[in-house]
Amino acid sequence: MRIVAGTLKNRRIKSREGRETRPTLERIKEAIFSIIGEKVVDTKFLDLYSGTGNVSFEALSRGAKRAIMIEEDKEALRVIIENVNHLGVEEKCRAYKNDVFRAIEILSRKNEIFDIIFLDPPYKENISTKTIEKISEENLLERDGIIISEHSTYEKMADKIGNFVKYDERDYNKKVVSFYRFEDRKK
Repeated sequence: MRIVAGTLKNRRIKSREGRETRPTLERIKEAIFSIIGEKVVDTKFLDLYSGTGNVSFEALSRGAKRAIMIEEDKEALRVIIENVNHLGVEEKCRAYKNDVFRAIEILSRKNEIFDIIFLDPPYKENISTKTIEKISEENLLERDGIIISEHSTYEKMADKIGNFVKYDERDYNKKVVSFYRFEDRKK
């Protein structure tokens, strides 16, 4: 696995052995960043169900100023921290071991607000909608921010979740990427 573009282009990212972690495929990652384009520059990026940190590292490489990664699995978190150190981005990011819903509450109490929130939960749990509802409840997204949800084709995402509306959706065979923003945001 490698970083596709930006200041860290072609740098390798370590991945966990086995099937417990399912990193975002390079072609999907490249497509996501092509869609959001320059919107990633100077953003605060939140990566929920972070896995390897793959998407956060891509965001940092493309100009995000800060990334926070949340991962519940301690072995996956160990790999994320190895990647942070290997890439030399310790000053720009933090990785936390926590349940995503609890982490969202903690970030809200700390008045953290993000420009881009990416989530890629375990597909078998079908919790993308529930996660976006929690983001809405806790007001973690900037008014002009974006939520990007990678999920299986079996998890159908509503056009409206909480305060957010789906404005784009792309199908990549067995994976779908849905994009949300505030409902009242001007186009």
